[in-house]
Amino acid sequence: MIERADARARRTRRAPALATAAALLASASAHAATDADPFGASWPEGEGRNLTGAWCGGCHSLNLVEQQGLTRPGWDELLTWMTEKQNMPPLKGDMRDTVLDYLAANFGTGRERPAGDADAGFGELVPAQGIDLPILEIRRPD
Repeated sequence: MIERADARARRTRRAPALATAAALLASASAHAATDADPFGASWPEGEGRNLTGAWCGGCHSLNLVEQQGLTRPGWDELLTWMTEKQNMPPLKGDMRDTVLDYLAANFGTGRERPAGDADAGFGELVPAQGIDLPILEIRRPD
């Protein structure tokens, strides 16, 4: 009887440790998958990918960036607005050019839109809650 109680006590003490180990392994696996590609498959390879993904992803979701579909001047205006109105540190010189080139090439107006991203019957897009935003060339898909 004493042997059974000892065995049960050992199992009871091990259960939290096993649960903790399982949680750590799951977390490490998820972290390793993220480390493999921190920006995801929807961010095309190319010059400026890492800089742009890190710079944009430091403040907001990269999905927000993917949705914009702006021209290079539109991206430039948006970066200026984020610096002036949202306290984003300024991107200067070659770094700014690299980011603008990457955004315009990969998330510009000429890109293919994912299935289901067509006009869903929404009316004119306007800033929410009266926020004063620059004109960002928001267009309805053809």
